[in-house]
Amino acid sequence: MIDILSLTKNELGDILAEYGLEDYRKRQIFSFVYKHFVDDIDKITTLKKDVRDLLKDRFFISTGRCTKTTYAEDGTVKYLLKLQDSNKIESVFIPMKNDRNTICVSTQVGCRMGCRFCATGKMGLVRNLDTSEIVLQVRYIMKKHSLKNANIVYMGMGEPLDNYDNVVKSVKILIDEDGINISRRKITLSTCGITPAIEKLKEDLPYINLALSLHSAADEKRSYLMPVNRKYPLKEVMESLKTFPMPRRKRITFEYVMIENVNDTKEDRKALLRLLSTYKSKLNIIPLNKHNLMNSGLNPTSNEKIEEFAGYLRNKGMFVTVRNSKGSSIKAACGMLATKV
Repeated sequence: MIDILSLTKNELGDILAEYGLEDYRKRQIFSFVYKHFVDDIDKITTLKKDVRDLLKDRFFISTGRCTKTTYAEDGTVKYLLKLQDSNKIESVFIPMKNDRNTICVSTQVGCRMGCRFCATGKMGLVRNLDTSEIVLQVRYIMKKHSLKNANIVYMGMGEPLDNYDNVVKSVKILIDEDGINISRRKITLSTCGITPAIEKLKEDLPYINLALSLHSAADEKRSYLMPVNRKYPLKEVMESLKTFPMPRRKRITFEYVMIENVNDTKEDRKALLRLLSTYKSKLNIIPLNKHNLMNSGLNPTSNEKIEEFAGYLRNKGMFVTVRNSKGSSIKAACGMLATKV
């Protein structure tokens, strides 16, 4: 049996052709699955009953099973989804003004990157998510909240580019005009900096929004916070980003979790200026979200010092935002997702 959520529209069309079905059927099915959110092939009413019966022998539509829903006062909702093999992942819905609602999706059960401030890394890598398991998170939340559109951020559990093929395929499904039809300008892939995958992404998904988890402009500090920097040093990653094709008027986002006395000093902000001065960039400063799995000795920088840090960089001409972390009260904010340790 094949999960329809695991197929691009053209892959679906190729299989339908084996049954002698017309090519336009793939568009009909995609529309019902992704625009009408049907979970049952029998509900694809533009298909005759004998065709639906034929398809039921070969296809199914996965839905995921939500075992827990947690609500924050700021409106953020965290969903614990149980997969077919009983592994669990967390996905987050973040309501925003002006219809800019955001869905944060996971790409792996756990993560092997081992960043010091991240709860998911404490799980280690259990396995990659299949394409369908990534897509169903978006589909589940959009259906649950009656959304016609949303921003999609690949910033949940796991390193997206460590599950490259399934992540890229899931994006292609989400942007299909006969499906959910989410603009690639509304999709952001976050990465800790896996250089070979960034190079491939230039060909496979040009003009996608890209966010680099930076957290320090100094190699030694970055290696301390993010062990992946030892394999893919910052200089190598930044060189790769120079030629990444970006949407017009868009900037590469650099994520920077602010940690007291680790990466919030005057030397750190000067290093950031030197590093990003030649890039069309946006620095997104994120207050450290404390959790019970965090390495000892890591503490949040005060709000006053964050504003001073950001103000200094803005005065030097840098585009800087300070993220108001949502969902921290329910462990749904940056670095807090984990299902089992």
